[in-house]
Amino acid sequence: MIKRKTIILLIDFHGHPILGDDFVNNKRYSELQKLICNVNNRSELYFISNMPYSKDPRLAEILKIARAVGYGTSCVTQTLRPNAGDHTIEELSNHIKEKFDFEIDPSDTQIIIGGNNLAGCVASSKQISAVYWSKAGYRTTIHAPLCAEYEQPGLNQVERTYHGFQKLYSVIRRHKCFDIQMSSEWHEIAGI
Repeated sequence: MIKRKTIILLIDFHGHPILGDDFVNNKRYSELQKLICNVNNRSELYFISNMPYSKDPRLAEILKIARAVGYGTSCVTQTLRPNAGDHTIEELSNHIKEKFDFEIDPSDTQIIIGGNNLAGCVASSKQISAVYWSKAGYRTTIHAPLCAEYEQPGLNQVERTYHGFQKLYSVIRRHKCFDIQMSSEWHEIAGI
């Protein structure tokens, strides 16, 4: 049995807290802490953020705990191109090889994505969004509790989330990436 490496990719994780409520602003961080406390496979789990830690001190602190218990963590933006906005899968792959001394490959690496905005950056707006990992052949999962939707219209977070999931489904259909998985619990993801 192949032992999978798992990359937890946190895309624009801080988001736009002023547009959310307390629940949506806190749930993503709580879900990360839940994972850190409940996984035994520490050497094969790596957290990658595309936002500088200085922009999200709460995430920086959680990832500090993750490092202390043995997980790999890295902020790709601070390392690769501090003043650039978007990165490619190839750049991220090279970064992982340099930082953690292994090559990612669709045969033994899965990508779990969380962040903001579900229907945009998480799904397809960035070159490291879910549809591009899927097209590159990686087992790709969007973990819903790590996501928030601030961008879509709605009177409250429930309406924005409804719109976000509808748009996410449209993006998956348009890109024909029907192999993208969705999860709401960590035990639903193989290898975690």
